[in-house]
Amino acid sequence: MFNFSVFLSALGISFSQIVGIGPQNAYVLRQGIGRSHVVPIILICIVADILLIASGVLGMGKVVAGIPGFVGVVAWGGAAFILWLGFKSFRSAFSAGAMSLEGSVERDRKRAIRTILAVTLLNPYVWLDTVVLIGGVSSVYGEHGALSFLLGSLCASVLWFGAIGLFAGKLAPLFQKPSSWKVLDCVIGLVMLFTAAMLIGNYGLSAPLPL
Repeated sequence: MFNFSVFLSALGISFSQIVGIGPQNAYVLRQGIGRSHVVPIILICIVADILLIASGVLGMGKVVAGIPGFVGVVAWGGAAFILWLGFKSFRSAFSAGAMSLEGSVERDRKRAIRTILAVTLLNPYVWLDTVVLIGGVSSVYGEHGALSFLLGSLCASVLWFGAIGLFAGKLAPLFQKPSSWKVLDCVIGLVMLFTAAMLIGNYGLSAPLPL
């Protein structure tokens, strides 16, 4: 059964991870601004997220479902990790400098595809965010919430990569300003704080921890 509350939670958690400034988003933005091979690039990002998130939500959740105290460990551990990422977002927001979109746009289709595959699949944070973190947190909602959680996570991926890939040209002047990235990082930080508080309040305080 579809659970809208779980869907929204997954949407927020996934956005907080996907939106983080990194090599993958930087490359998608740069190619989007240059309007070069945008469609295959965003499709690769979305398909990779589908495979990684699905393996985490459906596979990892089943493997660890029977481990005593797992829900409590994930709730508190996941909340701590999310709070740490939120701290990093706030620290980035109040530090000097902004993300650079300078650099040559890749015009060769094969090289562009190889590059996005590399920055997606060879980046350890992608695996950590999708399979370990998102997959682990999804198990807190149980098997009945797996589908709703998966749909929320995948919607975040489609919306984000579609937006930055197809509308990067229009957003480029805005996000070349340091203040725009500061606002974005602050929003990400607030989303992470809210998500961590919900995890602790709804699951961490009531779930038993292993002795």
